[in-house]
Amino acid sequence: METRANYVLVGCFVLALIAAAFGFVIWLARIDLQHEPQTYLVYFSGSVSGLQIGSEVQYRGVPVGRLTDIRIDPQNIERIRVTLELNEGTPVKSDTYATLGLQGITGVAYIQLKGGTQNAPDLMAQGKDEYPVIPSRPSGLEQVLRERPSCWSAQS
Repeated sequence: METRANYVLVGCFVLALIAAAFGFVIWLARIDLQHEPQTYLVYFSGSVSGLQIGSEVQYRGVPVGRLTDIRIDPQNIERIRVTLELNEGTPVKSDTYATLGLQGITGVAYIQLKGGTQNAPDLMAQGKDEYPVIPSRPSGLEQVLRERPSCWSAQS
């Protein structure tokens, strides 16, 4: 005796399973289809050791985006150009600046956005720039190392 399979029921089950797997992947990747990230540039004159694509961007300690590109600036090889994607609605003002931060003792670097006052205008692209440029400042550790380089050098 041959068993009869209900092919329509099996097909619906397989399609539902594929749709559920697709939905799970979207949820897992946290793809936000309605919000478009805002792109900004930051130029650093010092070392950006520890930064990598995908590193976190924080605004006063709150995660607001990620780093999408790091490269030597083709117009000025003394600078490093870093591209950031920030969540829509992140308040980047004309007096906001970027510094490098280190997470704990692991040495994993991230970008910290600081400053920004309520009454300052929003940061906009200037002249022929495609994206707004957030100015950078040396981090506290970098400032200490610049001021006191002799304490790290070998003494004779």
